[in-house]
Amino acid sequence: MELGTEEKTSGKKKAIKWTAISIGIIVGVYLLTVLIGGRIIMRRGDEVVVPDVVGLTYEEAEAILKQAYLTAVKGGEEESSYPPGFVVKQSPEAGMNVRKGRKITLRVSSGTGDIHVPNLVELPLRQAEMIIKRIGLTVGEIQEVHNDEVEAGAIIAQTPEPHLKVKRGTRVDLLVSLGSEEAFIIMPSIVGLDLQSASKALDEWGLRLGDITEEFNPNIPKGRIIRQTPPVGEQVKKGDQVNVVVSSGVQ
Repeated sequence: MELGTEEKTSGKKKAIKWTAISIGIIVGVYLLTVLIGGRIIMRRGDEVVVPDVVGLTYEEAEAILKQAYLTAVKGGEEESSYPPGFVVKQSPEAGMNVRKGRKITLRVSSGTGDIHVPNLVELPLRQAEMIIKRIGLTVGEIQEVHNDEVEAGAIIAQTPEPHLKVKRGTRVDLLVSLGSEEAFIIMPSIVGLDLQSASKALDEWGLRLGDITEEFNPNIPKGRIIRQTPPVGEQVKKGDQVNVVVSSGVQ
C-alpha cells in the first residue's frame, strides 16, 4: 500500500513539473515574439526611403535629404557631363530603406568632362538660352526664319545637334521660328471699276470685297468705284477685305 502511494505522489510531481516547463516555454516564446515584433515595428517606423538626388546641385540635394531626415556628406568630386557642383553619385542609392539620420554620401561633378547637348527643339528661345547657360555651354548665333510648323519664338533647329558630347563652353547656335509667313501685297487701284470687275480683280490678288456704300458724284458714272480703303500703295495681307464707295450717279 505504501509503495503504491509513493508512485502516485511521484507521478503527480512529474506532471506538475512538465506543466510548469510547458507554461514557461509558451510564455518565453510569447515574450520573444512580442520583443522581436516590437523591434521590427520600431525599426520600420524608424526607417525612411532614400530619395534620388542625382542631377541636383549639392545644396538642392542637401535640402531634400534633410526633409527626409537624412544627412548629406560630401564624398569628393569626379569628371562628369554635369555642371560643377551637381550630384553625380549617391550612396546608399535611391530607393533603399535606411534608418533616420543616416549619412548619404554625395559625389559631385568637377565639371571638367564632356557635356551632353540637350534637345532644345520647340522650346521657347528664353528657356533654351537658360538651359544652355545652366549646363556650362554658350549661346551662339541666333537666326530667325518663318516656319509653318513651329510657333513663333520657339526653336526650329540647333547646332550642335541634341545628345552629342561637346566641351564645356561650346557655342550652341539656334534657329528660331518667326511663325507662319503671311503673304503681303501692295494695294492696287480699283477706282473707276464697277463692282463686278472690282470683285473679280480682288479675288485674283487674294483680297475680298468688303463694305459697299454709295455717294453722289456727278463726275463718276453710277455703280463705279469712287474711293477704296485701304488706299492704293498701302501694304495689305492676303485675305484682307477692301471697302469701297461707289457713285450713286447724278441726283
